[in-house]
Amino acid sequence: MLRLFLNLLLIAVLPGLAVGQEGRLFRSLIGRSELLRTRTIASLNPERDAEKLSDLIAAAEHFSENVERDDLVPHSTTMLLYLIGQFEHITAEKALVKLLDCEHAGLAMVSADSLGKNQRYGAIAALQQQVNRVEFSESYGFRFNLIRALAQMEHPDAVEFLTELQQQLDGQLRYQLQCVLDEVNVHHFFGDEERFKAWQARDEKPEPARESFFTASSQPDSLNRIAFEKPQYYGIEIHAKRLMFIIDHSGSMKEYWGGYTRLARAKLELVKAIKELPEDTEFAIAFYESSVRMWRDTLVQATEDNKLEAIKFVQKLGYGDRTNTYAALRNSLEFDQELEAVFLLTDGRPTIGQLTAPAQIVPDIIHRNRFRHLNFNTIGIAVQGSTETFLKTLAEQTNGEFRQPDWQQ
Repeated sequence: MLRLFLNLLLIAVLPGLAVGQEGRLFRSLIGRSELLRTRTIASLNPERDAEKLSDLIAAAEHFSENVERDDLVPHSTTMLLYLIGQFEHITAEKALVKLLDCEHAGLAMVSADSLGKNQRYGAIAALQQQVNRVEFSESYGFRFNLIRALAQMEHPDAVEFLTELQQQLDGQLRYQLQCVLDEVNVHHFFGDEERFKAWQARDEKPEPARESFFTASSQPDSLNRIAFEKPQYYGIEIHAKRLMFIIDHSGSMKEYWGGYTRLARAKLELVKAIKELPEDTEFAIAFYESSVRMWRDTLVQATEDNKLEAIKFVQKLGYGDRTNTYAALRNSLEFDQELEAVFLLTDGRPTIGQLTAPAQIVPDIIHRNRFRHLNFNTIGIAVQGSTETFLKTLAEQTNGEFRQPDWQQ
C-alpha cells in the first residue's frame, strides 16, 4: 500500500518538476543577460534536448513580439534561431516559417538563413514569397540573405526560382548568384536527369549583343575599356553597382613608399579606379583619421561630371591625425541600404575610437554585417603582423578580397 502511494506521488510530482525545469529554461532564454542566454543556447543539443523545443520556440516568439523594428538582433537570438532550425521536427520548420512574416526584417532574415542552412524543403515556397516584402526591393542585405537561403537548399524548385530571379538583379548580387548557378549539377535535381537538362536548356540564353571592336573603335579608349573589362581597384575586380571607397589619411600616410607618400600613392590608385567606373555605377568616398567624413552624403551616379568632382576632391585631400578604423567600418554599414561593397585602404592598426583591438572589431562588424552582407575588400599598405591578419580576416569573413601592394618602401 505504501509503495502504491509513493508511485502515485511520483506521478503527480514529476510533471510539476518538468514544467519547473522548462520554465527556468524559458526564463534564461528571455532574460536580460546576453551572456547567460548565449551560454544556455550553446549548452543545448537538438538530438539530446528534443523535449525543449517548445521552450526554444516560445522564446523566439517572445523576442519577435517585443523587439523594436530598428533594434539589432542580439547574437544570442541568432544562435537560438539557428538552433531551432537543427531540430528534425516539423514544428521547428513551421516556427521559423511563421517568423518569416515578422515585422522585424533582421529576425526574418535569420529565420530564412536557418531554414536554408538546414535545408528545410517545406519552406521553399514561403521563402519565395519573401520577394514581395518591401525590404527585398529596398535592401541589398535582405536580397542577398534570401537568395543565399534558397541557394543553400540545393533543391530543383529553388534552383529554377533563382534562375528566373537572376534576371531582376544587377551588380555584386547578380555576379555572385551566377557563380552559384555555375556550380549547379544533377545532384541539385536529386538525380532527375530530364529536369536537369530542361533547366540547362532554359539557362543557356544567348549573351546580349555587344558592339564589335570595329564598331566600338570610334569610341574613346576609356569607354572601350569600360565596355569590355571589369574596372579594378588594386587588382580587385569591381562587380558591385553601388560601392564605397574608404581611405585612411591619418598622419602615418605621410611616410614615403615607392617614391611617393603613402597617401599620394593611394590617391593615384583611387583616381584610376574612379575613372574606370561605368556610368550606371553609384559610388561614395569616405575618408578617415580620428574622425570619419564623407565626400557626399549619398551614393552618387558615376557620370563624367561627378567623377571629375570626385577626382578633384581626392587630389586635395590632406593629412589627419590618428586611425579610427572602427568608426569608418560602422559608417559604411549605416550609410545606405543599397550599398553592396566596400574597399577599405589603410596603412596601420586602429589607434582611436570606440573599439581599437582587432579582436573586438572583427566579430562586432561581422555580426552587424549579418544583416547587410557587404563585401569588405581590404588593402593594406606596408602592413604586417596583427594588422595584416586583421585586414585579411575581415575580408575573408565577408567574402571580400585582401591586397597588399608590393611596392618597395
